[in-house]
Amino acid sequence: MEKNILVRWNYTHEEWRIFLRWKLLRKSYFHYLIHLSRPKQKKIPEILITHLQVWTDDKHEHFHSNGRSLKRINIKDEGKLNVMQIVYEQQLQNGVFDKDIHVPVPKGKLKEAIEVEERLNLIHLS
Repeated sequence: MEKNILVRWNYTHEEWRIFLRWKLLRKSYFHYLIHLSRPKQKKIPEILITHLQVWTDDKHEHFHSNGRSLKRINIKDEGKLNVMQIVYEQQLQNGVFDKDIHVPVPKGKLKEAIEVEERLNLIHLS
């Protein structure tokens, strides 16, 4: 794992439930209904954000390396939660595509999220 951790966030069950609901409803109501029929997730993941990637427990997604370059970071108020949106451009054989990573901002961590946003913008978008 990359050592330059900008932030390490943990969530309450309620925060994670709200985020999953938001994320699934963005896809479709059908995705949300399928999720409701599955067993509840017992372990809440820990999220790490570094200069190059987002880690969700043992899984990671690069946003600035391996043919990917950061385009922008936004923090959006989505009602019951704030969500950090990391948009990056990925070069594939059939073209260049925008992809995004959504990270919920835990309660009381908005200032920290804004600092991460500013830091990543300084490093990658200057």
